[in-house]
Amino acid sequence: MSRGQRLGAALTSLIAFVVGLLTLFSLLLGNNPELFDWVGPGSSTLAVLIGLPAAIFVRLVTLTVAVTIIIGIFNLLRVHIGRLGRGALYSLVLLFSFGGTIAWYVINNGDTTLLESVQLPIESSLAGLLFLSLVYGGARVLQVRPNRWSVLFVAVMITVLLGTLPLDSINPIREVSEWLMTVPVSGGARGILLGIALATLVTGIRVLVGQDRSYRG
Repeated sequence: MSRGQRLGAALTSLIAFVVGLLTLFSLLLGNNPELFDWVGPGSSTLAVLIGLPAAIFVRLVTLTVAVTIIIGIFNLLRVHIGRLGRGALYSLVLLFSFGGTIAWYVINNGDTTLLESVQLPIESSLAGLLFLSLVYGGARVLQVRPNRWSVLFVAVMITVLLGTLPLDSINPIREVSEWLMTVPVSGGARGILLGIALATLVTGIRVLVGQDRSYRG
């Protein structure tokens, strides 16, 4: 790796680190305008200005992801069109389904009949399979490793699953299930996201100080 390539990799890592750090502080400070009450009448304007970088960067990321998805769709179509000459039945089904869905949506001015009559039943079937997989996994956990943690896992799983049933007779169970989803599950998800953010920040610092190599090698 030449000196110019090393400098380019370091510059890229520095830009990514600075943008990420700026976005982090912009989100933290811009969403809390009460922190700038000491400024006086211009506190709300200051909060908006501080939150502006985060809004710009988040929109750029959203636009980039959207363009990436479009490119991925065209690449998928290109690959399956190339397989038609070899008699690939699944490729033909995919292309026919894609074209039919787009045509239906355009001709019927955004009608969601296909979504309601095809995709939702498929998602419900997958949810049923997930339910059976969770029950089987809980039974296996109790069979292989029967301890208080496995019993707690199975009890929480059964409570949450029962809380999703549309029955009036299980309202107490539904309340417990909603509390589990609102408090412990939400807190755990936020803890995981915070851990990811801190790990990303530490990784960026390690790359900048030379302890780790950047993704460009």
